[in-house]
Formats: sequence, structure tokens, C-alpha cells
Amino acid sequence: MSRKQFVCLQALFAFVVLSFAFFPASNAHGQAVNATLSGKIVDASGGSIAKAAVTATNTATGFSRSVQASDGGEYTIPALPAGEYAVAAIFTGFGKQTKAITLQVGQAAELDFSLTPGSVAEKVEVEATSELQEPTRTQVSTVITQNQIVDLPVNGREFIDFALLSPAVQIGDTTSGSTDVIVEPVTKLSFAGQNIHYNFIAVDGADDVSTASGIQRGTPPQESVQEFRVINTDYSTEFGRAVGGIVNIITRSGTNDWHGSLYEYFRNDRMDAINLLQATGAHTLRQNQFGGTMGGPIEKDKTFLYGNYEVQRRGESPFYNSAVLANIKFINELKTNVYGLPAEPSLGGVLRTNDTDNGFVRVDHSFNANQQLFVRYFINDGRLLNQSPLNDGFDLPSAFKNNFYRDQSVASTLASVIHPKLVNELRMQFARRSFDFPTVTTQPHLELSNTFTLGVNRGNPDFYRESRFELVDNVTHNLDKHTVSFGGNYNFVKTTESFPLFYPFEADFPSLGAYLGNDRTNGANCVSPAGDPGGPGPAGCQYPNVVFFERFQAPNYNEPALANFASIYAGGRISSAIRNAAEGSMNHTYDGLYIEDKWRVTSNLTLNGGIRWEWETWPSNALNTQWKNFDPRLGTAYKVGTRKNVVLRGGFGLFHGIIPAPLLACQIPSCGGTPNISQLNNGKYPGRPFEDSLNAKTELFAFASGTGITAFALNQLLTNGTYPDAVPFPNVCFPGETTLAQCGFFGPSVIVRFVQNHQNPYGIQASLALEFEPLPDATVSISGLHVRGVHLGSFFNVNQPDPNTVLGPQMLHDSQGRAGPKNIYCSALPCPYSPGVRTFPIAVYFEATSRWDSQYDGLLINLNKRLTRNISYGLSYTWSKTTDDGPNPSFVLIPQDSGNFREERALSSDDVRNRLVLNGTVTTPSGWNIYARDYELGLIATIQSPQRFSKFAGFDANGDIFGNNDRVGIEPRNTFVGDNFRSVDLRVGRKFRFQEKRSAEFFAEAFNLSNTLNVRFFNTVYGAADFCPFNSTPKAFGCPAVPSGFREGSPNPLYGTPRAVNNPRQIQLALKFNF
Repeated sequence: MSRKQFVCLQALFAFVVLSFAFFPASNAHGQAVNATLSGKIVDASGGSIAKAAVTATNTATGFSRSVQASDGGEYTIPALPAGEYAVAAIFTGFGKQTKAITLQVGQAAELDFSLTPGSVAEKVEVEATSELQEPTRTQVSTVITQNQIVDLPVNGREFIDFALLSPAVQIGDTTSGSTDVIVEPVTKLSFAGQNIHYNFIAVDGADDVSTASGIQRGTPPQESVQEFRVINTDYSTEFGRAVGGIVNIITRSGTNDWHGSLYEYFRNDRMDAINLLQATGAHTLRQNQFGGTMGGPIEKDKTFLYGNYEVQRRGESPFYNSAVLANIKFINELKTNVYGLPAEPSLGGVLRTNDTDNGFVRVDHSFNANQQLFVRYFINDGRLLNQSPLNDGFDLPSAFKNNFYRDQSVASTLASVIHPKLVNELRMQFARRSFDFPTVTTQPHLELSNTFTLGVNRGNPDFYRESRFELVDNVTHNLDKHTVSFGGNYNFVKTTESFPLFYPFEADFPSLGAYLGNDRTNGANCVSPAGDPGGPGPAGCQYPNVVFFERFQAPNYNEPALANFASIYAGGRISSAIRNAAEGSMNHTYDGLYIEDKWRVTSNLTLNGGIRWEWETWPSNALNTQWKNFDPRLGTAYKVGTRKNVVLRGGFGLFHGIIPAPLLACQIPSCGGTPNISQLNNGKYPGRPFEDSLNAKTELFAFASGTGITAFALNQLLTNGTYPDAVPFPNVCFPGETTLAQCGFFGPSVIVRFVQNHQNPYGIQASLALEFEPLPDATVSISGLHVRGVHLGSFFNVNQPDPNTVLGPQMLHDSQGRAGPKNIYCSALPCPYSPGVRTFPIAVYFEATSRWDSQYDGLLINLNKRLTRNISYGLSYTWSKTTDDGPNPSFVLIPQDSGNFREERALSSDDVRNRLVLNGTVTTPSGWNIYARDYELGLIATIQSPQRFSKFAGFDANGDIFGNNDRVGIEPRNTFVGDNFRSVDLRVGRKFRFQEKRSAEFFAEAFNLSNTLNVRFFNTVYGAADFCPFNSTPKAFGCPAVPSGFREGSPNPLYGTPRAVNNPRQIQLALKFNF
């Protein structure tokens, strides 16, 4: 830990300690996890009853807390764990009144009492609990209740999927059509159209987000979760680190009664429909999820235990891009007959497994009525074989990876009521995640650009390990109508990562004809063999756009060839030596302090204002610490009378997040260093003196040229492992040339270096909401939400050369036929020389910066009816629009013109114009006759507008060496409109009761009940530099002389075909014993 980090930690502790010294008589509560109950006590005439006693008792644990009302009859009971309570009010000369209420996670509930004079029998009421019992709440949020978690269908028992029941929440498409830098086996959520890396997920208030991947690490088993709150925007300053949204999860605890369960969930492909993109005969699915729970008192009313252990054993056939299914025969002929590589295994014989063991244990202890402690531990252990390291459907089996991960977390919270009006909440967490992602083969990465790939993928680290220590303290100070909260958090994270990026080498091909070498480009003999139409041409006919490779012999990085290339091409996982050479470690902290005032201006009006200060600390040679991340926030709630309980809520605020870290390990130094060559000022790129080699142990290189030259370079790498600058090639292209590298562009590559002064991302959020209660047990919320993302992170090629004035700009078209200029760069031979153009001896230099932004505007409608009379239901509808300029940390989605970011502004990959979700549960009363009672029905129906994708040329259309991001003509981003999503999930079951506390449940769940075909991703490679129907003579590269009959005149028959589809109808059966 650096001195600066240590000073920051000391400052945080000092802040907390001083708070107790200067505010000895305050009212405090941590709202993140616990609930707060307040209200007023009056007599029959409406007059206030001063000094009345109010006691809240948890009916499950016996835990109770008492307070005395103020002179005005008002009371507040802070820091109440979520659950069911009996709340009693009593005063001398009045009868006792008791009400039942269910408090939810992070709730600020209100409950008023009207006492009757005289000594009368106790009056007990059941108080309806709804969102509108929070007239002081300013946030826009939805609570997913235990009833929904237990009784609604959920595929794979991933309870976090229930967040999708909330408006403005969807599955993220941030990196659609490209590489996810780290593929975590979790649901990736997008809030308000923002990047999947900008959310905050908390379990019992503790951070559950991996800084290495930018998304949640893992969550406890479903049976361990009590409920969670999905927060679209929160004007409290207690929460930080969320540009997008927040998911606040609380886990279950034991009660005064021992209880438990045993369960088994079973799935088999014989009950399922067939996936369109599975290989013929490859429709295997075997899944068993089983486990048990146990909870109860160690000492009644004092100490409680709850545990859950769950096992999953799953094996299934992968699915593949339709382009792979149509061409697998030719791909294998290419590999075996031309390249001498091992063939792909039979697609029908590959089994993808997902075996996990998840354990959870929690102990709650009440030292007394004013001090409660809980400690919980959970572990996720996974062994996943033959996983797709890129987006689904992109890779063949030789590109698969195995995944062995273990995630452990120990967290504890101590809630202390120091005075009836002073509560402190102290939280600590220790967490460790190990994520091993070894390759299945070490065959070279051979990619048909943006369509499919085989061999080692370049987009994912081979390993990462993350260790974390977290400390949080929250205090609140109440002075009559003011509640002042303050506190802070400290997170220390150490990440170690291995990222061999271009090992053993990568070749990117512009078309299927180039991939197979049968399109005659490199000679009349470059055709399919007789009797094998569509088969690969002979060796030397296959031509990539560009070849990337990585050298490991520091400090000169000039080894002529890949040692032991034959055994490497036939090998399995990457060796330890290569892993170690591509390994880097980094320590950093992210911290925050906040203060806020919740002012009850009148009984109907509440104002909530405060400021939060966020910062991250980094090693000085990695990034600068940004100390000016201040987030002012202001929220208001106004209760409009009592009819229908109408509440108007609104707010505005800034929300800083942490810097997306999936590629930060490339800073020190695992993705290769900046080339240490004299032309680059000894490793310092011009104008970027801080972005040096950072003790790199590897270096990346690229080679590009004409089709015949790149074909020869590929052949040399495959047959003898020789790199282009070591292949003798005297006087072939021009006099004096000695190596193949001189016959084109050859130079180092940098992927990725972060700008030293990278800013933290932040969101500007504003909302206005109207909530009312149309029925006594139902609420409706109508909200307008605006979110602007600022300083969002991604990267671009700072080394893109100046436009070539001889070849361009060219007049090209968009898909509507509108013409416009497009710059051409043409860095590689045989391009004509362009006078005055600056050149650098380097291929690409990808620099990560914070210059991107986004904008979301949405109308959110949310209806929720709580469970009463055996029925509950909900509806959420979102109409929205999201635009951005491409804040997607991906090699494919970077800007195609580094000098014109304005061209990147378009509808976002996460833009979903309309989304409607319905859910409901129904049970038949247990009092009905034996044939009709205890039936259960749960339903989720989802309808969603299409998401959008970019139309790629499929090759280096603008001549800047890197072709994966080139779009067709002058087409904007994300103009390929995808598929609507429609799905109905159904759960039907029945409970059989044996005794009062013993029962068995049998139920069946159907996902995508109607077996609707929902295409997830499409092949969007057009295959030409321009839209062919609008292109006149001379034809743009790729356009045929005779117009094709394919979509939009594309020369590529694969354009617009499915690359990945969502699951077809799947059935799950389950049996559960409760005792």
C-alpha cells in the first residue's frame, strides 16, 4: 500500500471517529441494507400524543427495538433489518394499538397510529405495505420480493435475472458483434442504455463487482436471497460507483424456528425444442441442480444460523454461427489438407459443461437491543469446459476455452444503536476471485472478420486473480426535521492478469473466398478442387488482410521464428512460460466520502440533498489519480393529499463511476509494451511521453500487404513458423529489398495503452415521477428519466495515418443511396505515395481515453400489486432512446476515423425503443378442497423492440492496417436492425402438505413456451467497400460485376443470417421438500 493510499485510509477513519465526538445525540441509520420506520401518533381527534412508546418486533426472530415519540408525537426507528414486524404503540391512558407491516430492503416506511382513550382491548391491524408507504423516498426503484424470487420462473436459477422485471433494465449489448474482454458466466445488465461496466451490484451492502471484468463476480444461491432492490437512480449520496444503476441484494437469515429444504431441478433435451443453430444430431442437454437449506436459532431471540449448499451439473451441445454450420466441411478440409492443422472435432460430439458448487452460510447475533452483528460467507466454485470466449456463435471448438473459477467472500456488518437517535453501521469484506481461462488448443487464430474464428482467441486474458478488502461506515444525524447522514468507503484491490494477446499468431481474412482461397484472386489455380465445389484452394491461395504476432524474447524482440511451432500448433493450453511472460499485476483503491441532509420541510414535502466525493488511486506509472470527482445530488418527494396516496418525486445529480478495468492490465504490462525503438523516442510515442514500455516482457507486431504477399507470409508462418521480417525475399517487390516484411507494411503494435490522465466516467441523471395507488394493494409509477454519460471509456487508433490524397477521399454511399466522401489511408504497399503524409514505423497504437459520451431519455411505467388474496402481478413498460458515440471497450467497435468522432454518433448498441414485461403469481387457497387447493402459477411475458448492429465491410476498406472496425461506405453505426424479442415463461406447480411445517412441492417450468425464434446476433459483414446497388463504374472493392440477389445487394451470402439465437422452448421439472 502506498503512502498516499495509507493517508486516505487514515483520513476515512478519522472522519468516522470525529463524527462520534461532534454528534453525540443524533439519529443515525444505514439505509443501504436496513429499513427505517417512522410515523406519527395521534388521538381520536387528531391531536399529537407526546412521549408515546413505540416498539417494533420482528415476528420471525423476536428482535425488537423501542423508541419514545417526540413532543410532536413523531417517532423514528432506524436500522431495522428487512422482514415482517409487529409494531405496537402505547401511552398511559390510551389503549395499545398494534399493526403488522413488512419492511423491505432500503425502505423508508411510514406507519401512523391513532390511539383510543381509556383502557380498552388491544387493537391489532394488518397494514398494507406498498411503495407509497415511502412518501419521503426520492429514488426511482423497484423491489423484487421473496414471493417473486420463489414463485416466478427463472432460467438457470439466476435470480439476478429478475432485475429485468424493472423498467429501464435490459440485457446489455455493449459489445454486440465483437469480443467481450472477459467473459464472466453471469447476466450482464444495462441500466438506462448505459455500458454493462457502469453498474454497482451489492450483496448485503458489500461490493460484488469485479474490477477486472467490470461486472458482478458472482452471487449467492437463489435459496439464500431474501429480496433485492433495483435502483434506476438514487439521489442519496450513500451509494457511489454507479454511472448506470444499482442492484442492492440482501440475503436470508435464520429465525426462531428451525426450517429447511431439499430440492432438485431437472432438465433434459427430450423435453425441449431444437435449437436452430445446433449441429445436426447435436441436441444434448442434461442438467441437475440440487441442494439444501437449513436455518434456525442457535439461541432463540439472539443468535441465528442459515446455510445453503447448491450443486449444478450441466452438459449441453454448443450452437454455432450459421456460417460455420454451412461451411464446416470446407473449414476442416482447409485445416487438414492445406494448413496441416488438426481438424475441428465433430460439432455433434462436442459437449459444453457447466459444473458449479455454491455454498452460503450466515450467522446473525444480537448482543442486545441496540447492537446486531451478522457475518456471512459464500463461495462459488465453477468448472466449465468448452466455453465460448467470444460472443455466442462466433467461435469453432478449437477456439473454445475451459474456465475454472473460485470466488469467495466474507462480509460482516455491525449495526450499533448508540443512542435511540444515533446508529452506526460498520461493514467489512474480504473477497478473492481466481479466474483461470486456459485454451483448449494453441492453434493460430484464423478469423473470417466479424463472422467466425478458430484457434486461440485474442480477446480474453488467460488468467486473472483479484483480491479485495473493503471497509464501509455509515452514520446519520437527525435534528427534528433534518436527518444528516455521512460516511465513506475504502476498497483496496490487487489484480494479477495474464494476457498473451497474439499468440501464436493471428490472421484476419476479408471474405469466405479469401479464407478458403478459392476466389481466383491469387491466380487461376486458386479455385475449389474438381469434385469438391466450395472446397478450399491449394496452399498459397488463402490471403489475410493482416497478420499479428507476439514476440517474447526481451529486450530486443527479434527472434526470427516461433520456436517449436509444430508442437504449439498441435498443442492444448498455453504454457506457463508464455503465461508468465504476459503477466502483470496492479494495486489500486477506489474510495469515497459523502454527506447528505434529508429535510422534512412539511408533512408532505421532503428534500434530500448532499454531495459525494469519489477517487481512485493508481500506481504513479499507470494512471493519475483524479481528485476532483464531486457529485452533488438533490431529490424531492411531495405527497399530494391522501386520496389515492399520490406522491410526486424528482431529482438531479452527478454519479461518478470507476474506470472500466477489463483492459487496465495492459497498462502494466501484460498486453505488450510500447516499442523501444529510436523512431519512437526510445519507447515514447510522439506527444505521449508518459506512455512508455512500462517494463514490458512482450511486444506485438503486424504485417499487411497485397493479397499475394500476405498469402506467402501466412504460408511461411504455418509451414516453418518464420516471422515476415525473417523471411528472405530479395529484390522481389523492388531493388534492395531483403525480407518479406519490406514488401508491405511491417511494424510494432500497441494494444492497449491508457492515457495517463484518464478521467473517471460519470453520469448526469434527472428524473420526475408520479406515483399513486389505484387500488389499496397496488401502485403505479410513471417516470421520466434522463441520463447522460460523460467521460466514458474506450479506445481508438491514435496512429491512424493522414488520409491518402492520391486515392481519396472517395465518394461512397450509405444504405439509402446518399453519397458522401470517405477518407482512404492505404498504409501498406502497393499504395501510391501521398506527399506530405506523416508516417510512423508502427501498425496500430490503441489508446484508451475518456472522451466518449451517451444520452438516454426514457418514459418508465411500473405497476405492482403486492401479494394479497393469493395473487400478485406487475407490469413494466419502457419507451426510450439511447444515443452514443461508441463507448465500447472492444477491438471491433472502435472509431473507423480517428480524426472524426462525430461520425460515430448514432443509436446505441444498447438502444431498445420499447420493452414490456408482465409478471404474476396465483395460488389456490389452502382452505379449498383437497383436489383444488395449493396450486401455484407463475408467469413472465416479455416483448422487446430490436437492438441494432453495425454493417461491416469485412476487411481493411480504408487502408489503415486494422480492418475489423471498417463499416460499409459512409454508413453510420448500428443501422442493421435486429430481431424483436418475444418470450413467455410459465411455472405451474402444486404443494402437498403433510403436517403444519412439512410439505412437498412439485412444479414444471417452461421457458419460451411458444418456442418463438428470437435471433440474438446476426452476421453483419456486407463484404464490399460500398453498397453495391449504388456503386457505379469502377466498382468498389468487393462488389461483383453482376448484381447479387442477396440482402441489400451484398456480395456475401452470409450477410443477414443468424449468428446466435436465444434459447428455444425448454422445460424444467422440480421437486422440493420443506421441513
